[in-house]
Parts: sequence; C-alpha cells; structure tokens
Amino acid sequence: MLNKANPIKRLNLVLIATICIGEALIMFFLPFFGALSDILIAALDVALLLLIMIPVVKWLVTEPMMKYHRDLGSAKNTILARENQMLGALNALAAANDNETGNHIIRTQQYVKLLAQRLKIMGHHCEILTNEYIERLFKVAPLHDLGKVGIPDAILKKMGKLTADEREQINQHAMIGESILLAAQTEDSESDLIATALKITGYHHERWDGLGYPRKLVGENIPIEARIMAVADVFDALVSSRPYKRAWTIGDAYQEIVLKSGSAFDPTVVEAFIAERLNFENIAHNY
Repeated sequence: MLNKANPIKRLNLVLIATICIGEALIMFFLPFFGALSDILIAALDVALLLLIMIPVVKWLVTEPMMKYHRDLGSAKNTILARENQMLGALNALAAANDNETGNHIIRTQQYVKLLAQRLKIMGHHCEILTNEYIERLFKVAPLHDLGKVGIPDAILKKMGKLTADEREQINQHAMIGESILLAAQTEDSESDLIATALKITGYHHERWDGLGYPRKLVGENIPIEARIMAVADVFDALVSSRPYKRAWTIGDAYQEIVLKSGSAFDPTVVEAFIAERLNFENIAHNY
C-alpha cells in the first residue's frame, strides 16, 4: 500500500510502475509507425515515456508532496504556538513562589546562551549544541528553579541561616521541579522542550565531584545542559543580593567559579566562562 502520510516514499514505486507500463505501451504502439531507424525508435521511446511519466508523477507524487510540505509547515507552526503557550504557563508557575527578580531570569538566560555558544566555538559538545538547541536552552533556562513552588515561603524567604532540616527541604526543589515537568510532558510536540528542561531542572545542583544533589552524579554523567546552568546560576547568585547575604563583587564571584573548577563545576564550562568574562560582566551591569 502506498504511504499516504509521506508521498516522497512513493516516488520510487511510481517511477518503476510508470516505466514498466510506459514501455509496454510503447512496444504495443511501435509497430504502427512502420520501419524506423534505431535513432528514431530511441527518440520515440523517450518521447512517449515522458508523455506518460510526467502527468503520472505530477498526479501521484508532486501534488501530494506539495500538500505534504504545506501540512508539515502548518503543523510546525501549531507546535511552536503550543510550546510557547506551555512555556509561558510553566514560567509563570516558576515565578509565582520565587523571590528572584525578573532580571535574574534575563541574566541567567543570557549566561547560559553565552556559555553554550562558547563551548561550541571551543569544539565541545558540538553534536548537541546546535544553534537550534542553544535557542531551546535559552527558552527553558528560567525553569531551572521551577520546583521552588513546592517549598514553603517561610523557608524560601527566611532572613537568617537555614537549619539542616530547612536546607534539606530546599534541596528537594530539584526533584519537585522534575516531577512537575514530567507531569506536563506528553508524547507529542512538547516532548523535546520538556526533555531539555528536565536536564536543567533536575540536575543543575549536581557537582562535578559527585557531592551535589539530588542524585550525586559525577563528571560527564551530569547532563551538559545542567553543567552549563550550574555555572550561570551560581555566578548570578553570588553577584546578587539576597535577604540573607550581600552581593559579591564580580571579581570575587569570578575567582570563586574558577577556584571550584574540577570540584563543583565542569572544567570545560569554566574555560568557557573565563573566555566570556567580559560579556558576563556586561550582562551583570546592564540587567
């Protein structure tokens, strides 16, 4: 049976069938032309074959193919609209119970994009960090602390030092965010977007040395998306004021990230961070 979903796949079958039928018809009609030279027979053969093949291919392949591509374009637009709608809802949920400012989201998005682009330039993870994928990372970066919606305000906004139990509750936000995203995931268009968000939300508090949370993963076992987010998020947290701390200087934050290369952070991501220092400073000052 011909594949109606994708007419491209039927092209070979149509061509083979058309040639066979066309040759049969040509063999039937040739005797009516009388004795002809080999050149005229070949020319007549080609002309009759084209006369049969062109309208058949147009009818069974070209027109369905054009419709297929129109439908595909329409489907992609629908997918994009649904992705943006879902992302907007999740971003609103993430911001609902977070004491961060909107500028934190803007800054971390920009940091993530800078790091991903620099890693690509440096030749790291090029098979993953395509331009399209970097844009997707940029889109989902604000969801990294989505799970904080499940943490009580009394803990999130506490002015003083957290107790061990409160710290443990805070640390649950990575798994809470992951659970929310898994519940939002479907089998269709949004799966890629959610899959990328999951790699950030559920893993950005892992450490290169395995002392992070929630899974205590080590090194390359941590998704590269999360390793990028970790540097971006920690840098912004250090240079930002909080109810419980003053903002660090950019120079001190820079030294802290570099110092923890190979322990808290992926050394290659820190290399990218060092290369993008001036751009990080500009973003920190402008937002």
